[in-house]
Amino acid sequence: MSLLGMHTLYVIIFLGIGIFTLTTFIYYIINITGSKRFSREHTRDDLDPSDVTICIPVYKEDPAIFTECITAVSSQGSKFVVVGDSSYEPYKTIVESHGGLFVHKPLREGQKKAIARSMDFVETPYVLIMDSDTILPEGAVSSMVSHFVDGVGGVGPYIGIKNTGSPVAYGAEFVERTREIVYRAMSAHGSVMHLDGPCVMYRTDLIKPFILSDDFLNFKIFGKTTQLGEDWLMALHALTSGFKLVKDYNVRVETYPQKTLKKFYKQSLRWSRSEWVRFGMEFKTGNTFRKGKFYTFELVYTYMLPFIGIAAFLLRTIPIMIVQLHHPNPTLLNLIESVAFFDNAHRGHPAGVLYDLSLMGINFTGSGIFVLTVAGKITKERLKTMAYGALAMGILFVTTVYGAFTFWKEPKWGTR
Repeated sequence: MSLLGMHTLYVIIFLGIGIFTLTTFIYYIINITGSKRFSREHTRDDLDPSDVTICIPVYKEDPAIFTECITAVSSQGSKFVVVGDSSYEPYKTIVESHGGLFVHKPLREGQKKAIARSMDFVETPYVLIMDSDTILPEGAVSSMVSHFVDGVGGVGPYIGIKNTGSPVAYGAEFVERTREIVYRAMSAHGSVMHLDGPCVMYRTDLIKPFILSDDFLNFKIFGKTTQLGEDWLMALHALTSGFKLVKDYNVRVETYPQKTLKKFYKQSLRWSRSEWVRFGMEFKTGNTFRKGKFYTFELVYTYMLPFIGIAAFLLRTIPIMIVQLHHPNPTLLNLIESVAFFDNAHRGHPAGVLYDLSLMGINFTGSGIFVLTVAGKITKERLKTMAYGALAMGILFVTTVYGAFTFWKEPKWGTR
C-alpha cells in the first residue's frame, strides 16, 4: 500500500474510532441522566388485587422454591392458577393447600401452551403471568395494578436476584442493575422496550386473545415453530397495539439464579437467541420507528453495543498490527505488547497521539460513570457484586455475539 493510501486508511480508522467513542459516550450519559430523572406519579386507586388473576406455569421446579413462590402469591389477595406442564406432585398439593387452583397437563408441551391453558381460568380485567421461581413481596399486585392508567398495556416490577451466596447470584444481580439504568431512562421517555418474563401484568382483553392465537403458540422462525420468546412476544404485541409498557420500581420481586456458571451461560445464550429474534421482529413490525427516535436509538444501540465494541477494538489495533508487521524484525511478543498496550508509536505526529488519548479518555470516563451509577444501585456487598458482575458481563458478551449467529436454534424449557 502506498504512503498516501496508508494515510487515508489511518484517517478513516481514526474517524471511525471517534464516531464509535462519542456515540457510546452519549449512550452512557443519556441513560445515566434519564435514569436519575425518572419518576412515575400517575397511578389510580380504583383497582385492587381482586381485579387480577395470577397465572403460573410450572415444570420440575425445586419444591422448596415453589413453596416459597406460592406462599408469597397466596398472600396477595388475588385468585391464582398453576398449570403443571407434565408436573403433578408435590405441586398440586402445595397449590391447593394455599387456596389456589392446580391444572395438570399430562403431556409436556412447553411454557407457551401452559400459559395458554391458564388463560381458560382468567375472568378478571388484569392478569399477572409469572415464573415458578419468582418471589413476590407483600403488596406487589396492589401496587402494580395501580399503574394501569390510560394508554398503559403492561406493567413489570423491579427485578432482583435472590442472594444464594453463589457467584452466579452476585453476577446476575449486577447484570439486572445495568439493565435497570437503561429501563429507567426509557421509562422517563414514556415506555420501556420489554417486560421481563419472571413477572409481568397485562390487560386481559389485550393479552388473552393473543396468547390463545396461532401467532403466539406457533410463532415460527424460518418456517419452524419455536418456543423462543414468550415474554417479548407479549411485550411486542402490546407495543404494536398502541400501548405503553411501564415499570413499577416500588415493587422488587426476586428470582432465583442458576446454580452454576455453566447453567448461567446456557440460560444467557437461550435469552440472547430469543432477543435477537425479537430485534428482527421490531423492524419487521415497524414498531422500532413508530415509538420515536429515542426508542429507536436505545433499541439499536443496546443490541449492537457488543459489536460496536469489537469494531472499535479492531479499528484501534489494525494500524498497530500493520506497523508491527512491517517492522524490520517483527516478533510475536512485540505484536502482542503493542496491541495489549495500544502502542501509539505508529501515529507519527503528536496531534495523532493526543487525538487517540482523548478518545480513550472519553471512553473510560463514560463507561466509568456508568459503572459508578450501577454501583449506586447495589446496596449490599457492592465490591463482591461488581467483581462477579464483571465475569457475568463477559459471559453475556460472548453469548450475545454467539447468539446473533445461532438465533434460530431451538431452546428447551428447563429448570435449575
